[in-house]
Formats: sequence, C-alpha cells, structure tokens
Amino acid sequence: MRPEIAAFRELETLVRNLSDQLAGFRRRALAAEARSRELEQILAGMTGKLDEVRQHAEDTQASRDAAVVEARTLEAQLAAARADVERVQVAFAEVSAKATPEALDQELARENERLRTRLHDAREKTGQLSERVRFLRQQMQQGAER
Repeated sequence: MRPEIAAFRELETLVRNLSDQLAGFRRRALAAEARSRELEQILAGMTGKLDEVRQHAEDTQASRDAAVVEARTLEAQLAAARADVERVQVAFAEVSAKATPEALDQELARENERLRTRLHDAREKTGQLSERVRFLRQQMQQGAER
C-alpha cells in the first residue's frame, strides 16, 4: 500500500473518531443542561435541601462548562485534522498526476532532449579540440622542418 494512501486512511480514521467524541461531548452537555433545568424545578418545590441542590447544580454547571471546553478543543482538533486531510488529498492528487503514463512519457521526452543537447555540445567541443590538436601538430611539423 502506498504511504500517502495509508496516511490518508489514518487521517480519515482520526477525523471520524474526533467527530464521534465531539458528538458524545455535545450529548453530555445537553444532558447536563436538561439535568440542571430539572434540578431548578425540583429546587422551586423544595425548601429543606436547597443548599444540596444548589451544590449539585453548580457541579452540573461545572461539568457542562468542562464538556463545552473539551468540545471546543475537539472541534479545533477536528478542523486541524480536516486541514491535514485536504493537504494529503492535494499531495495525493499531485503524485497521482505525475504518475500517469503520459506524464512519465513527457518527462522522458524532456530528459531525452536534454541528453541530445548535451551530446551535441560534446560533439562540438570534441571537434574543436580535434581541430586545435591538428593545428598544433601542423605547427610542430612546420617548426621541425625549418
């Protein structure tokens, strides 16, 4: 399996798990609100256990606040994970585009053209060097004949 596909699947699993956790925290927050309202109604009817009910309502509110904070944290993680998924998808699309036979053929054609250019340059330089050597030999022969 290609590494980008494995990374994509891992990110996808992470996003799914974060979404499930976020939904759980939202349910808990809604349940805490409902329980708080229920306790407020009971409080209105009760006079003897007022302090106990207030403490329980405060605890419930604290739980709700903690759940809201955690839900926001998870939402931020989810947004980051989604950004990672998009980044991986873009990278995967780029890699996939480069891996097509047409792209490979184009790259080979460009490489062949570069090699042809280098070969042509090398032939010209070799010809020039050959001419110089021939000229120097002629000069040496003429100098030796005198």
